Amino acid sequence: MDLKIKELAKRILTEREDRRYEALLRSRKGTYGDWLAAREVRREDSAEMTEEPGKEEAFVIVCTDTGTPAPDAEGRIREYFRAHPEVQLLYGDEDIKGQSAGGDSGGAFPWFKPDWSPDLLDSFCYFGGLVALREDLFRRAWAWMRSFTEANGSATVRYRTGDMAVWEKWLHACAELAGGYRKGSRSIGHIPEILFHQESRKAQNVFLQYTDLLKHSEERLLQDFRDSWIMPGNPSGSKPVISVVIPSKDHPEVLENCLRGCLSGREGASASEGRNREVPALEIIVVDNGSSHENRRIVEGMIRRLAVPEAGRNIRYLYEPMEFHFSKMCNLGAAVSEGDFLLFLNDDVELSGADILTQMAALAHRAYTGAVGLKLYYPESARIQHAGITNLPMGPVHKLQFMEDDREYYYGANRGNHNVLAVTAACLMVEKEKYLEAGGFSEELPVAFNDVDFCFRLYELGYRNVCMNSRYAWHYESLSRGDDEAPEKTERLLRERDKLYERHPGLAGTDPYYSVHLNRKGLDTGIRPVYLSAGNETQRSGGNIFRFDRKGYRSDACLMVRVEDCRGGNALGYSIVLGDNNACWEKLLLFGKCDKKTTDVSELETIYALRIKEQYRPDLEENMPDQVNVALCGFDVEIKAEEIPPGKYRLGTAARNRVSGLKLMNWSGRFMQVEGDTGKQGDRI
Repeated sequence: MDLKIKELAKRILTEREDRRYEALLRSRKGTYGDWLAAREVRREDSAEMTEEPGKEEAFVIVCTDTGTPAPDAEGRIREYFRAHPEVQLLYGDEDIKGQSAGGDSGGAFPWFKPDWSPDLLDSFCYFGGLVALREDLFRRAWAWMRSFTEANGSATVRYRTGDMAVWEKWLHACAELAGGYRKGSRSIGHIPEILFHQESRKAQNVFLQYTDLLKHSEERLLQDFRDSWIMPGNPSGSKPVISVVIPSKDHPEVLENCLRGCLSGREGASASEGRNREVPALEIIVVDNGSSHENRRIVEGMIRRLAVPEAGRNIRYLYEPMEFHFSKMCNLGAAVSEGDFLLFLNDDVELSGADILTQMAALAHRAYTGAVGLKLYYPESARIQHAGITNLPMGPVHKLQFMEDDREYYYGANRGNHNVLAVTAACLMVEKEKYLEAGGFSEELPVAFNDVDFCFRLYELGYRNVCMNSRYAWHYESLSRGDDEAPEKTERLLRERDKLYERHPGLAGTDPYYSVHLNRKGLDTGIRPVYLSAGNETQRSGGNIFRFDRKGYRSDACLMVRVEDCRGGNALGYSIVLGDNNACWEKLLLFGKCDKKTTDVSELETIYALRIKEQYRPDLEENMPDQVNVALCGFDVEIKAEEIPPGKYRLGTAARNRVSGLKLMNWSGRFMQVEGDTGKQGDRI
């Protein structure tokens, strides 16, 4: 009988916690309508401050008949043109008409777009249903306007069209006329506000199609690239050469797979019929930083078997024993290369299909293109490892990582070619002259972020980097994250991340190709509108930090803790009790003071704690469907320096089950340094 009473009491208490959880979850979630309303209030409050007198701007608004301009679109466009005299063509964000005032958070379909992305426009018509042009550009584009009709009822001249094929051609012509495809161009602007309401999702999807125009454009790019081999600037008519630089050590079987992928891809493309299927010549340079004697012998034999110089299969072997230094190894290979293009390739990458190298080279050859990357899958799968690098406040991240590539993510984020701030050097192609212009890979960054740094420099020189999501390769790294919380690895990453932003202070926390209205916190690899978690607020310590007594708490790895960022006195991450109902657990953020040189958690003498105010994390709910009630397992805490004595602290969490009383604790590999004399905090060690 006592056992039944205990089970009944446990069930009643658990149901109470579930109800509390559901109520709290509703309060944390946001809707698109509420988000818009809050922005409108802020806009009205600041209207008087933003109104500036100035010369009246002459411009024309042109849209499709698949929707209607937002009521305030004209005023926003006028204000933008006035503030940005260099901009000739302008586009904005859009949503679905009639669903913008509220309702279900998944019903409004707001399309928050990147800033000017020429490769994206060449993949699908992402400008959408409305653009604005300065009057002079409009006059130059008039020849394309025959199917457009004038729309009355506005102080500004407007035109509309229902011919989507003409609309697409006209937009590309306008982008060309505006100079958008030139290196360093700033003539095409983007207003990150809703300027157009589409009639339906079906109408919106029209702009995401890979049309015949775009297909022909891709074919023309390849043909123009091949034609350039016999242009006057190349009187010999010789083919360009791609130099593939492969850092490698003690993995001869992996390296052979990589080499065969490069060679078979080239041969598969060249085997196709016709002159227009010709492909560049190939030079492969293996940079070995100290394989064992036996493995060196195997690699040398492998190269003798595979290399056929007279057939364009040149393979060179540089044996340079040294500590692993990715940047130096890449630069060594580039220094001896003879090619027009450089492809930096990890030895655990296998190219898939013919013509990939030619496709990448054709993109890299354009005057405005910097680095060209490739979509990468995990081995024997279509699970995304890389589809471009996004630069968030916490640092560079791989958006869409671990996502299955069997569906379309946020407005085609995994389809077509996308301009990005950076791509991974696991597979990165660049023209050699641009590599030299950017100064190669920085040897200040031996392991991490050297590829990001290189791409940042190309971007700062006016080039646009692009990830080619229309093709893919396999990257044979583990699907498991591994022990990415290991303190020594974390500390090195943080040092190199800090070095990255010391070198590029203007790019810290910004990314022109990732809308400010998309989620920017945490390591969520999904792409979600920020309004979904609008109910979250950063928790401030507010004098609530206390000394923690670990008595009764059991160290247990089933309490997962991940600290994703801890700079400026903020700690951001999540903590989950695996295999249990997380609605029943209350959690504490722990600060273990490292008074000695060791960071062994068993020797932490003083621990401080702060009760966590749950944050909504839709990514946890989506990515961990086998776990119970994890959507509120996030934390976002701001710590006042004066509330904790100065020193170095290891971060962790503790959890107590409100139903059973069970207590758990665990530690992350992240540290926070509290500087009492300056009030500054961060994860610098």
